[in-house]
Amino acid sequence: MKEIVINFQIHHTMKRYNLKIFILLILFTQLAHSQSADLSGTVFSNDEKIIKYANLTIQELAIKTTSDINGQYFFNSIPYGEYHIYLTRDGYSDKTVKILIDTNNKIFDIVLVKSLFETPTIDVTGSFSPVDISNSTFSVSSISARTLSKIRGENIANTIQNIPGVNNFSTGNSIGKPVIRGLTSQSVLVVQDGVKHESQQWGDEHAPEISLFDLERIEILRGPASLMYGADGIGGVINIISKPIQFSSMNKNITYGNFDLNGFSMNSEGILNLMLGFGTENFGVKGFAGYRKGGNIKTPDGELIVNTPEGENLIEGGVLSNSSNNEFEGGFKMGYKSNIGIISAEYQNFSREIQLHDNPAEDPNATPNQKLITNHFEAKGVLFFNENLQLEPVFSYETQSRKEYESAEDKTVDNASLNLFLKSLNADLKLNHNLTNKINGAVGLSFGTLNNQSLGDEKLIPNYNAYDFGIYLMEKMELRHFTLSAGGRFDSKYENIKETVFETDSIGNPLKVVSPNNLNFSSFSGSAGLVYKPMSDLDIFANIGSGWRPPSEFDLYADGVHEGTGRYDIGLIIQDSSQNPDPERSLNIDLGARIRSEYINAEISFYRNKVNNFIYPAPSGLTDPESDLPVYFITQASSTFWGYEYNIQIQPVNWMIFTLAGDYVKTKNIQTLQPLPYTPPAKNIITLKFQDNGFSSFYNPYFNISAKIVSSQNNVDPLEATSEGYTLLDIGLGFDYIMSGAIASVDFSVSNLTNKKYTDHLSRYRYYAMAPARSFNLKFTVPFQF
Repeated sequence: MKEIVINFQIHHTMKRYNLKIFILLILFTQLAHSQSADLSGTVFSNDEKIIKYANLTIQELAIKTTSDINGQYFFNSIPYGEYHIYLTRDGYSDKTVKILIDTNNKIFDIVLVKSLFETPTIDVTGSFSPVDISNSTFSVSSISARTLSKIRGENIANTIQNIPGVNNFSTGNSIGKPVIRGLTSQSVLVVQDGVKHESQQWGDEHAPEISLFDLERIEILRGPASLMYGADGIGGVINIISKPIQFSSMNKNITYGNFDLNGFSMNSEGILNLMLGFGTENFGVKGFAGYRKGGNIKTPDGELIVNTPEGENLIEGGVLSNSSNNEFEGGFKMGYKSNIGIISAEYQNFSREIQLHDNPAEDPNATPNQKLITNHFEAKGVLFFNENLQLEPVFSYETQSRKEYESAEDKTVDNASLNLFLKSLNADLKLNHNLTNKINGAVGLSFGTLNNQSLGDEKLIPNYNAYDFGIYLMEKMELRHFTLSAGGRFDSKYENIKETVFETDSIGNPLKVVSPNNLNFSSFSGSAGLVYKPMSDLDIFANIGSGWRPPSEFDLYADGVHEGTGRYDIGLIIQDSSQNPDPERSLNIDLGARIRSEYINAEISFYRNKVNNFIYPAPSGLTDPESDLPVYFITQASSTFWGYEYNIQIQPVNWMIFTLAGDYVKTKNIQTLQPLPYTPPAKNIITLKFQDNGFSSFYNPYFNISAKIVSSQNNVDPLEATSEGYTLLDIGLGFDYIMSGAIASVDFSVSNLTNKKYTDHLSRYRYYAMAPARSFNLKFTVPFQF
């Protein structure tokens, strides 16, 4: 009860804190002065027909509107300046247009091209300001809102796992950690609307707590991102971009919303989500709530022989006991727009309960489980001093409660073996500037704090405070045939480890204690890139970038049983108290090309990433005598990651598209000359899609079939088992239809069509459980506006 009261006080205090910031930003927008203008126009197709219900978003301001039944759109009170407008409409290629607003009542018509190509047109992840994809020096993929409604899975990693260079490190269907180019956990940043996601990401089964609804798109940047986001992210960034608040374009107020209903037969899972919004000319508000409930996972019937470190093992198919989940997610956001810019404040809650299937050969009745509660508060703004100078402040506060229980009975009485409570506060202040019409950039500083309390019986990590500070500068020059970008950043992190009793005897005397300690880490990081455009439909890009990651408190001081992973972890300093571990430092080189034409759209990239002092959990071959769990040592060794990704789309006729996509990564521990654990196997995906324009109120009916071909993984750590390759067939069909002034959609799909028996190399269940069986999936998305 005391914990509930404390949490309520914290949440109430931070709500007032964010509300005060929100009010101060409103006052600033009233005191400051900037010229503004209205922007309007018509959206046409390349055959000169109007396009109704196209979505238009001004990226810099994060405001959105929709073209009406006459194809017309309208934005009011837009501050003078240069903007990128992002347009989407299924059946047409996404488009990003650059526009300068420097006169009142700007009229700007836009033409969309009929096409089935699905490729990014803008990069907001690899730079401090939006960049047309043809000028991006990074390897970037994007998933639009309509595509997301078709492929949305049970978690973020499952949803994006077929993107080239991306994989899913899974614990059943409920927990998935994104893997980019062979790196995961704290080496991959998850960012939502510009704010880094903090949720004890060091754990193999600690997945990002992110809602997959009410999203504009998801961007995936491959390669180090320390320049933009500071420490961590040496493998890449997953950028979750929410749908903006809508304001009324005319004198009439706007009411809008979205209803989602998803179902998966593989675990009898159902999902409901509802978003409602209201907007006036200057004020907007919206809220959403969602609920997900899934039963135990079904795997194909029969038997399968798999490789394990101890030799071959025969596993049985069927229902995986203790593998269900349920979650609630909800949030509220409000925004205020004036002639100087826009400011917003929001709150989100993500609550999840997960059952973890255990090896039935060890304990068929085991019922370990987790309970997670995340609360996120945020206030931010985009404020225009003039058309060449904009300020972007961001403030966020987040709490996360993570409880892991050894059994269902322990959960009933709230007897958590692992009980972590994390508080994080982050602030970022960025000044965007246009030096000339060809040179622009940003300068800024960031600050963050972390406070962790280990409250359970098992003290896997100590209590600690951590503080970080960063300062950065980036400039970009866009010429006719070249784009040049360069930037640098300095970061410092201070870790204050508090005295923590890990173990006591029967009468409460300390047996194992972590002593207080102070550690300091700092690093310079940077990036330089070049895009060469020898012709209008070809971009050749190259980038060299450095990143860094200081050892986490888990990396340094882990010492105990981790029920979620089923192992005993021992950190670097626990292994040797005289150690002074160094941060990870990476140097990545990217080289690639993008091709765009009427019939072919393609991207291919090659990379090499060397990470000095790479930190990872390695099996020791030992067993903890008390828990009988395998012992893993947290290990440091310089390592290399190199490979390639490709995505080739061919559209020979306007109703059919053929896609080839895939990736390959090879890892090496430079010290042992062996592969690193959990190296993803190569994958290749072949997709054939048929889509028509439709008839009457039905649009874009489609049918697609795809084959995912995953290779065997024989390049493994000596204490890791090899895995067999497999091929999965998926099919899907659906259509869009006009409803309540918006475009709704229905999508039906079948995954693992042939009910293939297999295990995935990156599944933590692979030594004792098959991957999921055939699943029939149905998804309804119904937006509305009036």
